[in-house]
Formats: sequence, C-alpha cells, structure tokens
Amino acid sequence: MNQNRTPLILLGGGGHARVLIDLLLEWDSYMPAGILDPELAVGSQIKGVPVLGTDEELRTQQEQGIQHAVVAVGSTRTTALRRTLYGQLRELGFEQPSLVHPSAILSSSVILGEGAQVMAGAIIQTETRIGAGAVVNTGARIDHDCEIKQHAFLAPGVILSGGVTVGENAFLGAGAVVIQGTHIGNNAVIAAGAVVVRDVEDGALVKGVPAK
Repeated sequence: MNQNRTPLILLGGGGHARVLIDLLLEWDSYMPAGILDPELAVGSQIKGVPVLGTDEELRTQQEQGIQHAVVAVGSTRTTALRRTLYGQLRELGFEQPSLVHPSAILSSSVILGEGAQVMAGAIIQTETRIGAGAVVNTGARIDHDCEIKQHAFLAPGVILSGGVTVGENAFLGAGAVVIQGTHIGNNAVIAAGAVVVRDVEDGALVKGVPAK
C-alpha cells in the first residue's frame, strides 16, 4: 500500500460512507482520514476511520493541512443533502476528487466531473460524461454516449442503453432500465425496477413496466 496517500475527509458516516471507505482502502490514491457526521459520537470509529465531529470541523481540518473531502451521504429519491454538502465543500475551497472503485470498468474516453463517484462493478462505455457530484452505484451499467448530469444518483443495478441523458439531481432506483436515446428530466425520480421507454419530464415520478 502507498504510504504517501493523500488524506481525505468524508462528510457522512452511514452506509454510503462505508462503501466509500472500502473503495478508498482498495485504491492507492487517498486515505480516509476522518468522518464528519452530526449523528455520530466524536471519537467513535467507522471501519477504523475516526469520527471527528460535525461539518463545523471542516475549517479546523483545513488549518491542519487537509485539502481534500468528499460527500459521503447516499440518496433516497432526493439528492438535496448531497448537493448542499457539495456546495459547502466548494465554498470552503476543498478539492473533491472523483472516486472510482478498482473493479469498475470505464472506457478511456469517459469524462468524470468533480466529486463523481463510481462504485464496485460498474461499467461505463465510450464517450459517456458523468457530471459533478453524480453517483454511479454498485453494478450499474451505462452504455455509449450517455450523459449523467450533475448530482444525479444511479442506484445499484441501473442499466442505461446508449445515448441516454439523465438530468440534474435525478434519482434512478435500483434495477431501473432506460432504453436508448431517452431523456430523463431534471429532478425526476425513476422507481426501482421501472423500465423507461419514453422521455421523462422534469420533476416527474414514474414507475412500473413500462414506466408511467
């Protein structure tokens, strides 16, 4: 293991954070140096990573030389908290690296935005763009020429055929399938297991097979 890995703070200490800690421990670039979460006791540990306090501790960590942090909360239907924390880190000047699990498969032409996260077993094909703060979760499959806009959240097992656009802040539930060329609007919610065969308007909630 690289002993010169860059220290990094995680905002959040729940299930998503534990997945990210595993990702970081499998990778040789960043070291999880601490967790900030108002729901956890200072001094406790999550997978060996110490809980340092709340978000108010960010400036102290900066003063101690920490320059990197990531949003480590998950999402269920809304990405509002993730967006808020992302903005907070940007305002304070933290660098938010994109994180990719070593077992994920990405084409060399994939573009990852600031703070994007790609989890274990995901596959992302050629000419796809993943926006800032977006999450491609465990085992998701994204085919060629897709665009996942900022802060969108793809739950485990989502499948996107070629040329799909996922709007800002959209949430796609576990196992959702989207056929080729489809546009998912900003803030839309696709229920788990839905099969999307037509465009989805901004802010809509769709479910079922076919989704409506």
